[in-house]
Amino acid sequence: MNNSLVSVIIPTYNRAHLIGETLDSVLRQTYTNWECIIVDDGSTDTTAEVVGEYVQSDSRFQFHHRPNDRLKGGNDARNYGFELSKGEYVNWFDDDDVMLENFLKTKMLAFRPELEFVISSGYYVDEKLKNKVLMNVYDTDSLFKDYLLWKNEIITNSVLIKKTFLIGKELFLNFIIRGQEGELFSRLFFKIEKESYLIINEPLFLYRQHENAKSANEEKYNEHHVASRTYIAIQNFKRSVELKDSELIVFYYRTLINFFFRSIENSNYSNSKYIIKELCPILRPIKLKLAIEFQVLGNLLLILSRGSYKIEKRWKNCKI
Repeated sequence: MNNSLVSVIIPTYNRAHLIGETLDSVLRQTYTNWECIIVDDGSTDTTAEVVGEYVQSDSRFQFHHRPNDRLKGGNDARNYGFELSKGEYVNWFDDDDVMLENFLKTKMLAFRPELEFVISSGYYVDEKLKNKVLMNVYDTDSLFKDYLLWKNEIITNSVLIKKTFLIGKELFLNFIIRGQEGELFSRLFFKIEKESYLIINEPLFLYRQHENAKSANEEKYNEHHVASRTYIAIQNFKRSVELKDSELIVFYYRTLINFFFRSIENSNYSNSKYIIKELCPILRPIKLKLAIEFQVLGNLLLILSRGSYKIEKRWKNCKI
């Protein structure tokens, strides 16, 4: 087995009550050649004290504060952790989740020289780490497509990556505040050759689901979240057109039409304008008439500050 150093990077913010379980799970790893880099994003609780105990007892743990010249948020904390890392392999991990004891060993055993990353499954669990539900992760020749359609449920914890594959690439984008991992993985998985990755259909971690957060996300329209999701959808629509994948093209076209009308309904007109600006140039080469109609009627709806159920339905049902 390859015994190279693995860098586990954990961004954290106010997780004093949970991060101990995460770090205990790192300590229990049967693969022992790791460093664990915890980057604090400005916690106001006792996270520093909790993590400090692990740093004092085991030199493989490191605790760092996000520098003041870095933007607040998990993205720059993850990126800063990567810059500090010394391992040949990198696995970002969330500060409230738990590794099973063979999390690292199983992935490292699977790594071959030609691979850029190894992906594993995990379990969805509740806040008390109970009620396990297996993530749907399976081997595929169409990683990019299956990930975008969420047929392969891959999250940050899932992927162990060869560091050289990431060198020179943009990592987590600072302006994305929702779907950060989806944005990164969309870029990493796009046009990746099957020989460059391996998927292990074996659950190796527990992914904690927080009921309060889930409920809040479902109920509220958040302009900043929608802006991030819109940007990601536009980029993936461009990629889908480049691949000439009709299923993905239809999926992202309808997603953007939905974002357009929901944004008008919630008076988020700047996002609707952004969709017109970005979507029309992509549509013109493949559906000129629709692109013109969307630009003209879309701007008219913005002037009127109202949506139209009939127009929305027609656009969503339009063949492209």
